[in-house]
Amino acid sequence: MSDLGGLSSLGLGSDGALSYDTIDKLKKVDQDAMIKPIDNRIETTQNRQKALDSLTMLLASFKSSTSALSYDSLYSKINVDTTGNSATVTAEDGVKSQNINLDVTNIATNDVKESKSFDKTNSTFTNSADTLKFELAGGKSFSIDVDENTTISQLAEDINNNSNGTMTASILNVGGDNPYKLIVKSTDTGADNAITISSEGTADDDLDMTTVGNGAQDAKFTYNGVSITRSSNDVTDLIKGVTIKLVNSGTTTAKIAQDTESIKDEINSFISSYNNLIDNLSSNTKFDSTTGKAGVFQGVSQIRGIKSEINNGIFNFSEGGKTIADFGITLNSAGHLELDETILDAKLQNDSNGVKDFFMGGTKTNQEDGMFVKLNDNLGSIFMKSNSELKLYKNYLDASLQNLKDQKETQTKKLDAKYEIMAKRFASYDSVISNYNISYQSLQMQIDSLANTKK
Repeated sequence: MSDLGGLSSLGLGSDGALSYDTIDKLKKVDQDAMIKPIDNRIETTQNRQKALDSLTMLLASFKSSTSALSYDSLYSKINVDTTGNSATVTAEDGVKSQNINLDVTNIATNDVKESKSFDKTNSTFTNSADTLKFELAGGKSFSIDVDENTTISQLAEDINNNSNGTMTASILNVGGDNPYKLIVKSTDTGADNAITISSEGTADDDLDMTTVGNGAQDAKFTYNGVSITRSSNDVTDLIKGVTIKLVNSGTTTAKIAQDTESIKDEINSFISSYNNLIDNLSSNTKFDSTTGKAGVFQGVSQIRGIKSEINNGIFNFSEGGKTIADFGITLNSAGHLELDETILDAKLQNDSNGVKDFFMGGTKTNQEDGMFVKLNDNLGSIFMKSNSELKLYKNYLDASLQNLKDQKETQTKKLDAKYEIMAKRFASYDSVISNYNISYQSLQMQIDSLANTKK
């Protein structure tokens, strides 16, 4: 009753009979009757809101698994298992399963030319004006005019500026008394990129350019016994969606197959999220007759039907006479899903199209939606759409909580006003009693005085 601090003497006149303690006890009785039931309902509503948030998160996790199993991208994933180091093989998702056998004779190389040795980077190389012609075997060419003042460094710069990207030039320090050489290299590999250097006069002889190694050559290899030639070591036009990168001579085998492990991983994720969801639903909707305790959603129809709706989508679905049990997924005695990987592995290895037909559908052999597509759509209707049962139930809880808070505020104000008035009345009564007591004490003193006089 701190709001009545101005009546600090309340109870003095009545010797404590009309006191704040009495008012507080009366007010508590009213609060227990009027406010406490509202507080209990607020607590129940808030507990349901928290439980609904947790349930929604579990449903979202479960839907994430069903969604992954609903898309073609999962069933199109492939795995490439390679043996050997003469080549690397990569493949795009959706490539047909196959075996690739490669025998590389030689890889494609660039043409590299080196000049004779010079003592300085600014050494000149010819004694008269001349024109150097640089030509690729494939036909591309360019010319550079030189004279007795042209240095090897200037020539390298001119080659880089005029080659249009077909070749590059640099000065290399190889060591020794005359350490510097002009190096000219074709940008691309293959026989068509062999470099020929000529001149109208003697400039080409003055440079004395020679081939380093085997020069420009095409890659030669066999693919499943068929002889293949390519100008590049990156072969992308042999098998659609497959890239072969030749590394060196030798043999390499590659097995391209469906990535069944990714499918198994998603199935296990689906099972785990299902079990977590079912445990939550069972715990929050049960009633223990022994203890009398009820789950937070016990009796809530919007929640109670979710479990049966999900189970109906899983266990009552069939395609081509098959059910989910034919793929190794069953319900155990505890009400949890479990997976027999032996059964699923056999299905994935021997009938991968059948797995896709059942789980996803929308294929040539099964144009209807598969189990996970239907289940995924149904889950969206349960908790994601604006008119879904859980969204409507959440709106109901939010509105109920606000209404209860408004009720509590109204009732609290009524009680405060009631006991404000009561305190003032008590103060008034207390004053009257005090005056009576004073008058009584005064009269008693007079009587006692007269009695003493007569003695």
